[in-house]
Amino acid sequence: MIKEFGVTNLEVTKEDIFKNPNNPILRMYDDEELIGTFNILTGEVLENLDLADYDIRFAQKQIELNRDNYLETWKDYVGLLHA
Repeated sequence: MIKEFGVTNLEVTKEDIFKNPNNPILRMYDDEELIGTFNILTGEVLENLDLADYDIRFAQKQIELNRDNYLETWKDYVGLLHA
């Protein structure tokens, strides 16, 4: 038996890129509800809407492991939105 207790997503959004292209932000959603935002460069929590300690540790670890990919995606979208 497999049970799903929730779905957590980390997302780079066009909205954030358009608002401030020089400040790369990663949003964290739990069951489609925004629970926090993080600075991709530093892993710092920018907005804590409902983050548990384990959410923060998870997001910071994912940022550390995937920082280059997130930043590349961010830069690609900046180029597309401001072309």
